[in-house]
Amino acid sequence: MAKKENTTSIGFGKKALLALWLCMMTVVVQAQGKIYTYDDARQDASITVPTFTRTQNGELLLIERAHHLRSLKDEEVWLIYGYRKPADAQDYENVFISFVVEPNGKLTNIQVQGWDENAKKKTTKLLPSVRREVTRIIKTMHNWTPAKKNGKAIRFRYEYHFDVREYALDLEPYLSDAEEKKPDENKVYDFAEEMPQFYGGQDALFKWLSENVKPQEEVGRCIVRFVVEKDGSLSDIKITRSVSPAVDAETLRVMKAMPKWKPGKMYGKPVRVQFTLPINFK
Repeated sequence: MAKKENTTSIGFGKKALLALWLCMMTVVVQAQGKIYTYDDARQDASITVPTFTRTQNGELLLIERAHHLRSLKDEEVWLIYGYRKPADAQDYENVFISFVVEPNGKLTNIQVQGWDENAKKKTTKLLPSVRREVTRIIKTMHNWTPAKKNGKAIRFRYEYHFDVREYALDLEPYLSDAEEKKPDENKVYDFAEEMPQFYGGQDALFKWLSENVKPQEEVGRCIVRFVVEKDGSLSDIKITRSVSPAVDAETLRVMKAMPKWKPGKMYGKPVRVQFTLPINFK
């Protein structure tokens, strides 16, 4: 009889310990806190989303002077500044990035996937080498300013998609005053103080393309790279992201037929500038 009572007592003790352990685990999960999302922020005005500000020291700050990078978010500039294209990757890789910004500003649960621009959704189709490289760069970010709810820091899942590529940044022109510098007439610049543009601006460019590009059976996003010469003419036209032979041929045809652009300038003088343009076939 004593053995039976002892066994029952031991069994009850195990149940009590199990219940205590489950209670402790619940407390741990609750302590971690809910992970808020953009949907929560849209529905609750008291929630502010996390932000990232790139370093105020060193060369990275100089990118602010490159005009066509000013429209990018700081986290996007950090990504393209640090990206080193893997040997098996394309010049451009569409990536979808997701991570949790913790209340202390650190990043956890980093996930990198592919992004289908046509379907507007994330995909598992991404080279492992690109996933590793983008993850590496994300891990080098310093602390973010965390999201807040009613003034209190909260956990927040931050997500964005981006066309990542390796930029050969030419920072030297931005190190001194313009009056002391003269542009290299034969050099092809990646960036210029005044970037080249289609006469009439972006809207005029899209209008011209819509009127001159012939529809193709295949759909997709073709990316073309070219040099805008000092006189505004286009040269060295190359396909950097192919869709199909027919789409590529049509892209090259229409680019060769394009009128002259307004050339880029350094220190007030026209220079040769490399430019990249995506053309969507729908």
